[in-house]
Amino acid sequence: MNYWHIQLHPDSRLDVDTLKAILMKKQVIGMGEYWEDKKGNSVIDPKLFKNDMKIDDVVMVRDGSTPVALVKVKGDAYIEHNTDDEFDWFKLRRQIEILGFYEEDEKNLLYQILTAYGKSHIQAPGTLTCCNGSNATNNFIVKWYKLRTYKRLMENIKLSEERQTHIKVLWNKFKNETKEEEKKFNKDEVEKLISEWKLYKHKILNDTLSLDDYTNILGSSTAIMPGGYLCNFLERTTRIVLGSSKPGTAFNFEVKLNDDNSTYHIKSVNKSNATRQDAELYFNEKIKGLLKSIVSKTDPLEKIYLIENSNYSAKQVLMKLAVLDNLSDFLYIYSTQWLEELYNEFIDSDAEEIFRKNYQVCLVAKKLLDVNEQDKNELVLLSRFLWRFVNSKSIADTNNPNVILYGPPGTGKTFSVKSSLDFVCQGDTSRYEVLQFHPSFTYEDFIEGIKPKGVSKDGNIRFELVNGIFKNFCIKAKKHPEKDFYFVVDEINRANLSMVFGETLSLLEKDYRQDTENKNLIRTQYSALIEDLIKEDNKFKDLAYEIHNNEVKFGVPKNVFFIGMMNDVDKSIDAFDLALRRRFKWIRKDCDYEVIEEETRFKGKDQFNNIGLYVKACEKLNDYISKDLGLGKSYEFGHSFFMKISDIAKRKDITNNNIEILFNLYLRPTLKEYLRAVFVESELESRLDEALNKFKETIK
Repeated sequence: MNYWHIQLHPDSRLDVDTLKAILMKKQVIGMGEYWEDKKGNSVIDPKLFKNDMKIDDVVMVRDGSTPVALVKVKGDAYIEHNTDDEFDWFKLRRQIEILGFYEEDEKNLLYQILTAYGKSHIQAPGTLTCCNGSNATNNFIVKWYKLRTYKRLMENIKLSEERQTHIKVLWNKFKNETKEEEKKFNKDEVEKLISEWKLYKHKILNDTLSLDDYTNILGSSTAIMPGGYLCNFLERTTRIVLGSSKPGTAFNFEVKLNDDNSTYHIKSVNKSNATRQDAELYFNEKIKGLLKSIVSKTDPLEKIYLIENSNYSAKQVLMKLAVLDNLSDFLYIYSTQWLEELYNEFIDSDAEEIFRKNYQVCLVAKKLLDVNEQDKNELVLLSRFLWRFVNSKSIADTNNPNVILYGPPGTGKTFSVKSSLDFVCQGDTSRYEVLQFHPSFTYEDFIEGIKPKGVSKDGNIRFELVNGIFKNFCIKAKKHPEKDFYFVVDEINRANLSMVFGETLSLLEKDYRQDTENKNLIRTQYSALIEDLIKEDNKFKDLAYEIHNNEVKFGVPKNVFFIGMMNDVDKSIDAFDLALRRRFKWIRKDCDYEVIEEETRFKGKDQFNNIGLYVKACEKLNDYISKDLGLGKSYEFGHSFFMKISDIAKRKDITNNNIEILFNLYLRPTLKEYLRAVFVESELESRLDEALNKFKETIK
């Protein structure tokens, strides 16, 4: 994206009102097809207008040195023969979108910029100029565009006043609970990284960044830059405070030094054993220039444009370049999924590029939460807060109030749910209930039923009608419609679900939730008995969810979110018939190798020296289980199993002996049970030994 300024005057000057009318009625800018300067030479402006100006470029329309409007280019150049010499006189045109006219806010902005540059007016000679370099005119156009973007975003905030207040409360609690030592670490770490980044930036800008500086192997004698080399610096060294920008696979860095420390993998030409000469050529021709173009831009929107329109596979890594240069302009979040979620939650607009959405959400969030842009710790906390917010939102989606988290054991299902609930409930444990289903769990336990309640005076067992745990929870939630409540069931597939829910199953659906008008209420199998009990004694009214026209009814309030968890390796997954399945949003949780890499610590503090190799070993074992053994992803091990290495390793280097102990203590027994369903008993030990060898082969 580029910035320009243009004058629409023919030989005879048009007044400002006419210029505005042309923009509003015709939605175009333009100029003559050809003219010559005083020396008889053809003027280059029409050629620039046709060929160099691009769609989505931003143009300031001016009247001499006075700004008139800011527009965005929306179409290619074309010739219009039906013109009016007194109005839209120009034949060479481009369609535009008006971003805004020059008004009071813009006048104040221009005054501030002119004062800072010691100028009395903008410098705007000629008909068309592309903004290059730093001067008052160019700076004003860039800041005007930012101002218009900001105004539009604030006008299009999706969040209701109530929702905004809720998010502010969460933010203030999150920020205030951050310990002082963590705040200091965040600030110091960011400053350290910026200092280290400047070493790379200097090399990029003066064209001295070498292939070894870009891709290398840690520990190599040539890996001497911060983090060893640029790809590792951007992906790993910066992740603690500036977020994880993992590219999926290292091949997405386009050029990667192979483990043999000799050959290279070049992705776009599909060469897996390229020579250093080939790698140097590709790096110099395709990567160095791209890095330089991004780093040399100061405007974050120009950086976004270059990144989004590049052919580089790991765009999230390029975004880390932009973050390092513009700490306060972006969220330190790079996942398309989470950025889309945040954008759709906060903003009612139509941005297409994912990193433009990042920029826009950051703008809105900073304003909404009153973030101090100069406070590096607060910027780090903002991204962490929004990451937690959007992750928590995934299990409490108003469009899908019923969620099932499923996947292999040890993938953090229970941890993520409890962590999310602690966050959204602000520590108020009365707003959520957690229980575990089992095969003998019944409708009477869940909704209501007659149960033994002690012994009568004559020695007979006394029975009473009692509410089940879910019904009581719904009654509590109904009394506080202004708050959200969360009902969590672990191992939800272990009970007979149709029997547990009974006739209340349909009430879980979003469209059948109970509202304030007493709609979507049903009679349960014990409604008549409750009515009879109430006639005898008013104290039994507590058994009723709702009494409407003297009839006892039950419903599930709109402010109840139902969250289930299950290991899909369990055979009892079949307990979910189609009627049940369609009522839930299903979220799969697999082994998260990033969690292993980032959270597994030696003695709970320092990172293991060879944690990267250990992560590869974990991936190899799971691939062996799911692919080579043919068991599928449901039988892989979750990250919590692999993180137990912290309790086993006694040094900062994970050894094969450590891996063998982990395997035999925690993995072998479970894997053996899995294999029994596929292999005969005599093959089990050999298959297990193969799995162990596969697990160990990465660590030398």
